[in-house]
Amino acid sequence: MTSQEIQKNLLELSGKATALGHRITETLERSEKNVALSNFCGYISGELRHVSGFYPDNISGLAWLTRNLFETNLIIRHVLTSESNFLEWLGQALQDEKDVIDGLLSLSTDSRTSPAETQRRVRLAELQDMAHRHVLKFSKPFRISEIAKPLDLLEEYNSLYKLFSKYVHPSSLLINCWHRQTPDANRTNIFLTKSQTYSGDSIYRINGACGFQSGAT
Repeated sequence: MTSQEIQKNLLELSGKATALGHRITETLERSEKNVALSNFCGYISGELRHVSGFYPDNISGLAWLTRNLFETNLIIRHVLTSESNFLEWLGQALQDEKDVIDGLLSLSTDSRTSPAETQRRVRLAELQDMAHRHVLKFSKPFRISEIAKPLDLLEEYNSLYKLFSKYVHPSSLLINCWHRQTPDANRTNIFLTKSQTYSGDSIYRINGACGFQSGAT
């Protein structure tokens, strides 16, 4: 299969994720769960488009995207197992935004009365109100290794992260060999295969959670 054919397949899978997200928003009653599932679809679609753009030359980018799609798949499987897991996931969005604002406030050189500072503090108050109205707790991100274990994917997690870490982080291998190495085809194919496998599984599971026929988007 040529690079062009592989990129075409990736874009087709991306299109399926997009279509599923649209189907959720257009045919199902609006709810926190359905919005979240549609958001998963949009994220998966975007990451697959990036995979298509990075393949075959940017192995570091492929590793980063494959890791994201792997983690997304585990999160989807985890939040679909219980309502409490799902609510914790929603609470993470509140905590994530709070952390970003807190970081901006700590780095800012503006006065406390500046419009930017005032807007940030108003937003913090709004997040607290949202948590109260929707009965959500500010939650820390899931530990991916802890999610993987009950799903019997801890061995896969450990193996993949040994590989991911050398390409996602500024490792000695990445820095010293980046300009001297043609991307290894076997490693590239691992990332390519895994990114499609986990994306396809995520789409399948979201289809099922929505009550759609498997594969029908």
